[in-house]
Amino acid sequence: MSPKIKICGVCDPLEARRIEELGADYVGMIFYSRSPRFVDIGKAKKIAGAMSGRAKRVGVFVSESQDFIKTAAAECGLAAIQLHGGQSADFAEEIAETGCEIWRAVWLDSEAALAEAEAFPCAALLADSRSKVAVGGTGELSDWALAKKLAAKRRLVLAGGISPENAEAAIRAVQPWAVDSNSAVEISPGKKDLKKVQILIEKVRNII
Repeated sequence: MSPKIKICGVCDPLEARRIEELGADYVGMIFYSRSPRFVDIGKAKKIAGAMSGRAKRVGVFVSESQDFIKTAAAECGLAAIQLHGGQSADFAEEIAETGCEIWRAVWLDSEAALAEAEAFPCAALLADSRSKVAVGGTGELSDWALAKKLAAKRRLVLAGGISPENAEAAIRAVQPWAVDSNSAVEISPGKKDLKKVQILIEKVRNII
């Protein structure tokens, strides 16, 4: 089976609905005020309201409190909570009481980081890239070699520069449970290029 597909950094209700129609499995919304793709709870509720429910909604949280995350999960109908700020295992276990799946972003830059990621209690690990100014959505590739090792042991979402051009190579190299695309399918931050989204989804679905 081909990997699941998540399109992240969605900011517009109509785009969310169209991405869902194109066949994405997950639509990601970023609740981080310093992100150029930030949505607040009110906007996220509009996005959720525009969707049919076929695709699941993922909320991305960097430095928000447990109370805020729980409120967002309930009001926006989140299926998964993506912790993207290096939160602790205790924090993740507390948030899991929402009933949402917990996904945790990891940055694989060493064997030690790989071992730490493998031990983290969550439903899925998301291998991402980061820069000095951003924790995600950078367009830079994650370390596929280390990600492959993690994917052999845990349910892995491969992020970091996944595009229509490299999605097939990434999937063959890593064998992830899911792929996550953000900046590589955009016209500008928060504005998705729906043609690129369509091409990405078709390429992933046609991998044998």
